[in-house]
Amino acid sequence: MNRKQFVLVIASFAIVIALIFSSSFLRGSDEDDKVKVVATFYPLAYMAESIGGERVIATSLVPFNSELHSWQPAPQDIIRADDADVILYNGGPADAWLVSNVLPSIGNDDRLVVNTTVGVTYISGGDNGDGGVDPHTWLSPLRAMAQARNVFDALCQADPDGIGYFTQRFATLNQSLSMLDQQYGLLAGSSVPGIIVSHSAFGYVARDYGFEQYGAIGLSADEDPSGSDLIELADLMEEEGMYFVYVDPVYNQDYGNILKSDLESRTGHEVMVLDIFLGLGPYHEYDYLGQLSKNLMSFKAGLGVD
Repeated sequence: MNRKQFVLVIASFAIVIALIFSSSFLRGSDEDDKVKVVATFYPLAYMAESIGGERVIATSLVPFNSELHSWQPAPQDIIRADDADVILYNGGPADAWLVSNVLPSIGNDDRLVVNTTVGVTYISGGDNGDGGVDPHTWLSPLRAMAQARNVFDALCQADPDGIGYFTQRFATLNQSLSMLDQQYGLLAGSSVPGIIVSHSAFGYVARDYGFEQYGAIGLSADEDPSGSDLIELADLMEEEGMYFVYVDPVYNQDYGNILKSDLESRTGHEVMVLDIFLGLGPYHEYDYLGQLSKNLMSFKAGLGVD
């Protein structure tokens, strides 16, 4: 290699390095311009990303499809929250750890901390829960619309220049939730009194759309039902002619299979085990809205609604 060729090679390397550096710098600048949103869990991160689009970076503290009731933040989660422009949480007991463990550890500064269930009326776990406040608001399209509105308002406050952009994207999300709300409304015409679920997470759906839920376990998914609980559910199913059991495919399906086996041996009637999602993370092709849509299909099948 002669001197001229050597100089050209060195110059080429210098240009490549400069381009890599400038590209990295520009990516950093772009990210610095975006609103950093930290949500406690998946549905809120989904709403922030759906509304915020390219103007936000939205992440979830709780890993996707993790048990919400027993999760606790690690030091790195507190660091992530401290770096956020907007923190979104659900309110109620599901993410009480944010209020008690995380927020006292970080500075307030100009950060927005938003309870997305402001304006949403809580219900208790009732007879099928543990008697406490039911946190599962996001599973009802009606309640989810109110939460999405609160996310939209927060993003508009954090980034006033993006209001027009956010408004268009919020309208799209709100329309999807509104259509689901209307379709869920048809469940009130059910020919079956209620649904049998492995986890009593669907109290808001049942309350908003006119049926009952009966759960093998209560509000917390990390507990186990007693044998007598399962026998009582099987008795109810036989008495009311309810031959569908709902389980989340992400979690333990043993309870559904036990009820299926027991009732089929008693009655000789086939019992169907249907998928129903808690909406705590993407699952195959189903994102949050896809899971609400899939839940609707399962509800309609079990409740005898066309």
